[in-house]
Order: sequence, then structure tokens, then C-alpha cells
Amino acid sequence: MIRLLFIVPYPELREKVEHVISHHPEKKRLNADIRVMTVEDTPDFPADEYDAIIARGYTAQKTVAKYKQVPTIGLSISGYDMVRAISECCEMYHPKKVAVLGFGGQMYEVKNICRFFKIDVEVHAPVRHEELPAKLDQAIAAGCDALIGGYSANIVARQKDFPAVVIRTGEDTVLQAVDEAIHTVDQIRHQRIISQMYKTIIYSSKDGLLYVDAAGVIQVRNRVIRQMNGDISLMDRPLKQALPYLYKMFRCVITSGQEESGRILTIPGTRVTVSVSCTPVIANKEISGVVFFLSDITMIQNLESQIRRKLSERGFQAKYTFQDIIHQSRVIDQTIETARRYAASDSNVIIVGETGTGKELFAQSIHNSSSRKNGPFVAINCAALPENLLESELFGYVEGAFTGTSKGGKMGLFEQAHGGTLFLDEVGEISTSIQSKLLRVLQERQVRRIGDNKVIDVNVRIISATNKSISKLSDQGMFRRDLVYRLDVLRLFLPPLRERENDVELLFLHLLQAQCRETRTPLPRLEPGALSLLHQYPFIGNIRELKNMVERAGVLKTGDIITKKNLQDALYPPDLDMAAESGAAFMAAAGEGTPDRGPVSEPEKLRQALEQCNGNRTRAARLLGMDRSTLWRKMQKYQM
Repeated sequence: MIRLLFIVPYPELREKVEHVISHHPEKKRLNADIRVMTVEDTPDFPADEYDAIIARGYTAQKTVAKYKQVPTIGLSISGYDMVRAISECCEMYHPKKVAVLGFGGQMYEVKNICRFFKIDVEVHAPVRHEELPAKLDQAIAAGCDALIGGYSANIVARQKDFPAVVIRTGEDTVLQAVDEAIHTVDQIRHQRIISQMYKTIIYSSKDGLLYVDAAGVIQVRNRVIRQMNGDISLMDRPLKQALPYLYKMFRCVITSGQEESGRILTIPGTRVTVSVSCTPVIANKEISGVVFFLSDITMIQNLESQIRRKLSERGFQAKYTFQDIIHQSRVIDQTIETARRYAASDSNVIIVGETGTGKELFAQSIHNSSSRKNGPFVAINCAALPENLLESELFGYVEGAFTGTSKGGKMGLFEQAHGGTLFLDEVGEISTSIQSKLLRVLQERQVRRIGDNKVIDVNVRIISATNKSISKLSDQGMFRRDLVYRLDVLRLFLPPLRERENDVELLFLHLLQAQCRETRTPLPRLEPGALSLLHQYPFIGNIRELKNMVERAGVLKTGDIITKKNLQDALYPPDLDMAAESGAAFMAAAGEGTPDRGPVSEPEKLRQALEQCNGNRTRAARLLGMDRSTLWRKMQKYQM
């Protein structure tokens, strides 16, 4: 629907407008409000009430000035309107000299027309309505004896009793004005649609969009650009002052007229890294400005990571945090504090510790406290797979790369860990061949699937773990030294259980409760003093060994009580060396003892070994050729 406001000076013109509207081909689209009023009565109305205004002469002039946001169509004076008015004037007043008084350049057309009527004519075209009385006085003074003009001019003439004829608007002029109004409104609406479309594209874009004119002044920017730059004011500011990091690129494009793309930079004062493209805007064969496109790389990487995770059939998530580490010892407090600091960094971490000290627990905790916590946590035991399988697991493969490949290939663990953490357990067991490929991935941050000819960008943090010294392995030529430097950036040492003060009792109770929950059995009571045995045991296998011991104690318990004897039996189960000792004792009793045994007793041998090793039980056990747990059992036996 097109809403039109007609302002007409006399009732007769209203009837003509009604007739034109009622017979117009697009009458169903037209909603006309026709008001009869003079220039002094120009109405007040809301700006959005009408789509266009149609008026004559000074009324149209006044409306244009008052309602600039609404298009005003003037009812022009046609040649036929002029001829009719002159003919009527000659018939009524027989003038010798006619004054033509009104608004608009069309008044000057009357000179040519009056020649056919053989009368003199003098044209007066006041710029403003208020000038009409003075112009009429000038015409009278010049000898004019009649007037032809608009409705306002005729009112002034009647006030002076001066002969006058109104130049009346014909239906053809009204039709022309209606057609022009329809065309104008349609054009405006079309432009609004295009404008709104561009605004929607600009302001809904996930990328930052910026338009800078040829003079280097920012004319358009979307909300993303504003957010990227800390919500600073940008509109109508010189680019060189507002966003100086883009000015050099702007000058290059303005000078060369060539697009530039793929520039990577970090916005000053922020942590936002963006990819920047700059394109010239050419109009009338001249560069009118440039458009910048800024893409947040972090956002793109996060989206890519989400896609990769959806494509993966397996989900990887770290379950544990630092709060899950059961302890009360100061040494673990210090270890956790160090690990928290490592979590705040994005450097690679290597966790060193004996078997069973909880290396993966700490690895997961570091991941969940890092900026990568929303990304995947992928773990693999490097010692559990042969070399060829480990390579395919780490790097993936394409279909047909080797016999037995899956249809469509397989995504490697590096790809699946994109945006997160890859945990390499027992990293010291990796072959030198895979070490070389692993080093390349860490250097280039790109992975190539087995059998593929293209590389895939990956963003992965490596946390590795080992119970061996990779530095010693490197000295022995079994581990690449350059890979050591890549992995061993931040080193975290996990103390063994025997060095964790009173943690062994706390862990025992925690594991016992967990076991009872799992087996849905009542929690047994502990005989007073039973837990003291835990402090006398070396726990070579650390927490993993403690867990096994808890399970044995739960099975060996007497009724609903774990006695000291139950716990001792759980700590020192029968082993082959004990059987060997019994056999030796039997043979000695039969007179078949070994002649080279000598007079030195076993307790004395133990004391000598301990003295020689300065009390170090591990070294003493090695010197005696026995396991450290065997040494501990013998010390218990002889109450040493």
C-alpha cells in the first residue's frame, strides 16, 4: 500500500484527484488522503504517516522544507493549463498587458504562449510566498491590467480588487504526479531493502567489516570490529589515528588498486589474533575507498575443533582435577602448586615419576586447569602398541595406505586432540623412527596421515610421562636429543609414595571406601595399630601397588574387621623367593648346604650390605641380588 497526501488549494482540484485515483491502474495500491487548504494551513503529521506528498506551488515548497524525510511531488503547470488560463483571462477581462505571478520556472513558458494571443506579458516569480503582494504592486506599476497565477496569487489579487485568473491543474497533470509518486516510493522502498540487506550482512557477519573512504576516514564498521578493538569510538575518525595497525595495508591497496589478503596480526592491547584482507572499492573507474575483512583466528580454530570432534567417533575428556588428588603431605602440595603454574602456560610438560605415582591423574588435572580445558584430552600408552600401530594411531591414515585400512581412512590422535591436549604415556618407549616423525609434528604443527600427500594443521599441547630418564636415554643414543628439548620444557617430578609422609594411610582409607562402594559391601573396621604396618613397606609400585594391597586386605579380612595379621598377609603374599628360602633350609637340615656359604649369617649379610650402601635399601637390595621388597621382608623377619 502506498499512502499519499494530496494538498490542493481548491475543491475542484480535489474532485479531479479523486477521479484520477479511482481510475488509476494501480488504484488497489493507493491510499489517498486529499486535503483542501492554502499554503498557510500546511498540516502537521508524523513523519511515517505518508509515503509521499503531492502539492502545488508554494505549498509544495513549504512541505519540502518541513518534511525532508518524506518525498514531495510538485503538481507542475502544463502548457495546456497555461493556454486555458490565458484564454479565460482574455475572454473575461480583455487585457492589454498581463502579469504572470507564481512559483516555479514554468511561469516563463507563458511568454511564448501569449504571442499567439497578441498580448503583452510580464512575468514575476517570487521565491517566497511572502513576496507576492510586493510583486503584484510592481506589476501594477508596470501597467499590467490583469493577472494570471496560482491560487495564492489570486487571493492577493482579490484583496486588491485586481482582475485575476487561476491557473488550474488538469487531470493529466494529476495523473503525471501520481505516476511519479508511485515510481518514487517504489524506488525508495527498493533502496531501503537493499540498504537493509547490506546492513544485515554487515552487522550480522561473524567477521569484522570496515569501510574506509579514499581520504582515510572510517565510514562504516560493524559490531565485531568495535568489539575487537575494545569498544573504542571509530566512526568518522581517521584510520591512521583510530586503527594505526591497518593504515600501512590501507595505503598499499589505495596506491596499487590490488587486493591484499592473508595477513596475520595481533590487535594491539588485546590477545585477539586476526587474519586481515583488504579490497579496493572502485566506482566510476576510481578507487572510492577500501573494505577490510578481519577474521578472528581463535574463533575459526574453535569452530574447526568442534567440527573435528564431531567427525570423530570417539570422545576424549579429562575426568580429574587437582581436587581429586588425595593427599595431606607438603611435598604433594608443592607438586600441585608447580603443576598449577604449568597449567597457566601452553608449553609442553613432561611428568617424571616411578610407576604408579599418578602421572595421568596430574596430566588430566593440568589440562582441566588450562585454557584448553574445553578441548579434547587424548591419551595413549606408547609402550602398549607396536611401532606400526603406534604410528597409525598418532598420525592417522588414508584409505588404501596399507592392507587392512578402514574405509575412508582414519583420523589420528593428533587431529582428534586439536585444540586440546595429547598425553603420551611411557614416551621413553617410542622408537627412533616415530621420534623423528613426532619431532616434525611438534616443529611444524602439521600432521600428515600415512599414505596422504597433504598436511593438516594442528594445535595441540603435549604432556608426556616417563618412568625413565630420557636424558640418559638420549646419552645412550636411544632418544633424540632435539626431541628431548621439545618435550622437556616444563618438568614435573612426582615423588614416590614412600616419600609422601602420612599420605599412605589416607590413600588406604580412600581406596578401601572406593572398593566397598564398587562391590556394594559394608566398610570394614580396622584393628588398632594395623595401619602402622603401611609405614614399614616400600611400595615399589606406589599407589597402583597400594590399590592391589587394599583389594587383598578386603578379601583376607576376618569377618568385618581388617586385622594386623590380615594387613601383613596382604603386604607380604607368598612368592617364589620364599619358596626358595624354604628349600635351602630343608637341604641344609639334610646336610646338603652349600659349601661356599661360609660362616656369615643372613642377617649379618644384610647388615653389611646396608652399611656398605649407607642405609640405602634400594642399593643394598641390588648389591645382594634381590628385589627390594624381598629385602624388606627379610628385615621384618630379623627385626632389623
